[in-house]
Amino acid sequence: MAEVTFKTYVAKIDDLLPSEENPRKIGRKAYEALKKSLQEFPEMKQIREIVIDEDNSILAGHQRIYALKDLGYEDVFVKQMFGLTKKQKREFMIKDNTSAGSWDDDILANQWDMDEMKDWGVNFKFPGGTDDDKEDASDYKTHEVTCPVCGEHFTIAKA
Repeated sequence: MAEVTFKTYVAKIDDLLPSEENPRKIGRKAYEALKKSLQEFPEMKQIREIVIDEDNSILAGHQRIYALKDLGYEDVFVKQMFGLTKKQKREFMIKDNTSAGSWDDDILANQWDMDEMKDWGVNFKFPGGTDDDKEDASDYKTHEVTCPVCGEHFTIAKA
């Protein structure tokens, strides 16, 4: 197994790449509160670095990046990780995001393994119940999700 290392430095916000797998989002009210928090406590920009991988893909700090950019910041402290496996990156993204915002059910259902996240101690309740609510394993191959844009309900097959 490769050694996991990191370096911390100041990077241009525009050089950082949001992850398409980021399953977290926050509403307008929470986003405005985040911006206000960063304005009132700009040292947070140094205390809590944005975590990126070797390709500059953001693993932690998506919402802060958006808020800092809206506030006119051009750079930010980053902790760039080297040697993490794809699985470790995904696990970190989930575990780092369990305390704020809300989950994007569509991304979770289509791009994340529910059993893997359950192993990490993270459980989700999708519309229509969860895997734990089902008696028979054959009953839970799909999840009901609601599109965050149009509000339409869909049944998504579990990967």
